[in-house]
Amino acid sequence: MPKSPDHPNPAAPEPSVTPVDRVRPPAPGPVRPFAFPHVHRGALANGLAVLAARAGDLPLVTAQVVLDAGAVREDAGRAGLAQLTACLLDAGAGGRDGDALAWELERLGVALEATAGWDALVVGLTVHADRLEPALALLADIVRRPDFPEDEVGRLRDEQLAGLVQRRADPRLLAGDMATRFLYAADAPYARPLPGTDETVAELTPADVSEFHGRWFVAPDSALVLVGALDPESAPELAERFFGDWDGAAPGPVAASSAPRAVEPVVHLVDRPGAVQTELRMGHVGVARGHPDHFPLQVMNSLLGGAFTSRLNMNLREKHGFTYGVRSGFTMRRLPGPFLIQTAVATDVTARAVEEVLKEVARLREEGAPEGEVAANRDYLAGVQPLQLQTTEQVAGHLTDLVVYGLPDDWYDTYAARIQAVTPEEVHRVAREYVRPERMATVVVGAADALAEALAGLGAGPVERHALSGHGGGEATDG
Repeated sequence: MPKSPDHPNPAAPEPSVTPVDRVRPPAPGPVRPFAFPHVHRGALANGLAVLAARAGDLPLVTAQVVLDAGAVREDAGRAGLAQLTACLLDAGAGGRDGDALAWELERLGVALEATAGWDALVVGLTVHADRLEPALALLADIVRRPDFPEDEVGRLRDEQLAGLVQRRADPRLLAGDMATRFLYAADAPYARPLPGTDETVAELTPADVSEFHGRWFVAPDSALVLVGALDPESAPELAERFFGDWDGAAPGPVAASSAPRAVEPVVHLVDRPGAVQTELRMGHVGVARGHPDHFPLQVMNSLLGGAFTSRLNMNLREKHGFTYGVRSGFTMRRLPGPFLIQTAVATDVTARAVEEVLKEVARLREEGAPEGEVAANRDYLAGVQPLQLQTTEQVAGHLTDLVVYGLPDDWYDTYAARIQAVTPEEVHRVAREYVRPERMATVVVGAADALAEALAGLGAGPVERHALSGHGGGEATDG
């Protein structure tokens, strides 16, 4: 009598099972191929560029207006004006007050996003594809015909001032502001906080906002970016309907400096009496976004401090237990942005942490990195690229970079291949050329009395002590 499935033949051989190795993690698989959406580019007669791409599986479209109205366009005495202008764009436009504008946005099911960075001011929204045209009409009013009511200027100016007070109270933001102040010469825009200072923001007026808008919110050298469920070839016609009669004079090149404050190592000790933890920033002026060594620099930085498995993190976190995490990075802008190594450590290990950072930098510059380590970081960078391009907003943000930094349309389509082509020799070369300990400023925000002696003995440069002034968006005074 045959055995039922519930009573198998005891004499039948057991199937072979491959033992699982629970000691070694499984090897990573190959990097999956990825194709960036095709970019359709056009231009209107008024100088407005139009970039469009079909992307995503949902019936959504992201529309962004990219303006050459970043914070580098501000006068030094009006620092913070770009951010205030961006915040005021939803306070009323095209004859609607703030409430009516909010209702129109709600009716379309969208949220307006207006962000001022150093190099550009971007105004955008994401809408159902069926409501794209009324959304573009509203977006055109917001960008071209904002009202800037006086009471809203005062209210949002006060909010910006309150935000500067909060920046000084947050050790991480304070350390970042201090680092850029001590990296750049006093007349460089990057030496000041992006939101401005107490003194400059307090003096901003409705007339200042209107003048900034009239001067920099113009069609020439601006762009309309459309990404999502649309026919990219129809984008210029849509742009013409809502932005075709927009005019203005071209902004022209940025007249700003990115000169360093000093070219010799120095330790800036910013006193926070009683602090039990130190915010640490180490770096110097880096490179611009369009630098020809962009891809070797990405791989080099990833293995130094740009990934969780980086040398700095394995040393300071895993080996010594100094920190929960440390990272390094080149902030690449139109002008050379900062290269910074940043972490937070307990007061009593601050000097040792600085010492270990300098050791890792020196080791990479002297020895380079083996092929296996370089390959792992190449694969990491190429592998995470698709994760950064999953939404229409993310794709639109990358198209915005094409506009702002003058990158070719195939920049992201060839990104993975160019990362994978980086060699250990290139990594070694760019480490020697662009990570410069002989120029490095070390910015330490913490309890100065407990730190000064140990820092002075490191050989990282003379120690300059600073006391927080309580003004200026995180400024410090020589102590």
